[in-house]
Amino acid sequence: MYLLTITDLIAHLHPALVHLPIGILLIALILQLLATKEKFHSLGAAIPIVLLAGVLSAVLSCITGFMLYRSSDYDKALVSWHMWMALALTFMAFALCARSFSGRAFDRTGKWLGAGVLLLLTITGHLGGSLTHGEDYLSGALDGSSEGVSIVPLVANVQEAAVYDSIVKPMLAVGCYSCHGSRKQKGGLRLDNPAAIAKGGKDGIVLVAGKADSSELIKRMLLPESDDHHMPPKGHRQLSRGQMALLSWWIDQGADYTKRVKELPQPEKVRPALLGLQKGSGLGLGSGSPSDMPAVIPEEAVEPGDKKAIAGLRAAGVVAMPVAQNSNYLMVNFSGVRGAALVPLLLSLRKQLVQLDLSGAGVGDSAMEVVKKCVALRYVNLSNTGVTDRGVVMLGDLQELRVLNLVGTRVTGEGLLSMLPPKHLHALYLYHTRVEGRYWEKLKGLFKGAVLDSGGYVLPKLVTDTAVVRVKVG
Repeated sequence: MYLLTITDLIAHLHPALVHLPIGILLIALILQLLATKEKFHSLGAAIPIVLLAGVLSAVLSCITGFMLYRSSDYDKALVSWHMWMALALTFMAFALCARSFSGRAFDRTGKWLGAGVLLLLTITGHLGGSLTHGEDYLSGALDGSSEGVSIVPLVANVQEAAVYDSIVKPMLAVGCYSCHGSRKQKGGLRLDNPAAIAKGGKDGIVLVAGKADSSELIKRMLLPESDDHHMPPKGHRQLSRGQMALLSWWIDQGADYTKRVKELPQPEKVRPALLGLQKGSGLGLGSGSPSDMPAVIPEEAVEPGDKKAIAGLRAAGVVAMPVAQNSNYLMVNFSGVRGAALVPLLLSLRKQLVQLDLSGAGVGDSAMEVVKKCVALRYVNLSNTGVTDRGVVMLGDLQELRVLNLVGTRVTGEGLLSMLPPKHLHALYLYHTRVEGRYWEKLKGLFKGAVLDSGGYVLPKLVTDTAVVRVKVG
């Protein structure tokens, strides 16, 4: 047993040792390139020694890599490719090293060997990274798909989204698949398909449907990050508190793989997290587009909002909550609640309200009489409401406004041109409105510095767009 422990320890040195040949061989290749120049010709004397160090460290890496392969749960096909590429790299580096000791590192063959070493370094490194970090380790960095994306993609209508496919699976993909996916099954556990999740790993099942607190999957995620058993491991992307709440909620509701969000009970504690997944909610978990831009919280302090007004909104199903911890500034989201009668309650919160989502709430121009008085507003979503030109003109009073969403309203270009442009406006969403293409340049001139999003709407056909063909008869 002691010998087995020492063997495992040596095997797990591979991730540390493998960086030595990479760095050393790259240095040798740089020296080989520089030494071809007259100015750096003297550097050529160091190349044989550097290459020898690279070859020796590559041999050690191959040995420890093979030991790790025998003692761990890796995808056999991928690890085999990684192993054979590593061996090819070691032999090619050895050939270049032998050639450099005979003083022929700069002839035609030596240069081709150097190019081969560089190519094999790239391939072997990519395969090794794929084993550890996922298949798209290198390609994902090139196309920006691995980092900087939302763990859970934003959806157009969160209530219609499939809970597993649209919420749970993306979280598991980013946090778990590198160790428990198709390429690697640490502890014999796969989490990339329903059957594998239900089966569990070598230590038993990890998910107990209906009981998140009893599920090993959740228990491991709740351990301190410094704990050796914490998942995902320290240094990997961790799930946020909101994402953990969503995952636990899914398990508590039976861990169903087919139901949509609207088919499951939605406790108050998960509603903000669910809203955060919806495009244009202002609570997006991702970044990169104006609609996901968080509201700017005013620097000056403000007293707490009216408790009765907040309670009245919540009692009707409206989400009303602070935009940040220890802040009195508020976010109010109707999320489709037909709440025209509730809008007057916002007057009591006019100093605290910085985010307001009335999308699909059944409000019209009369509600804007109240909204325009909430002068602290930074974000307003009026998509799919009955707001027209008369209502949008009133919003010119909101000079602190950063984002205005008018998608699916009856607003026209003429109405927007009558609006006093908020001086801090960052984005204006206008697709599926009645704004005609002939107003676009004028609007860009009025709302300078703001992103005007047309959403690819179809421009109406004008008389000037029609070609007239005259045919002479007779």
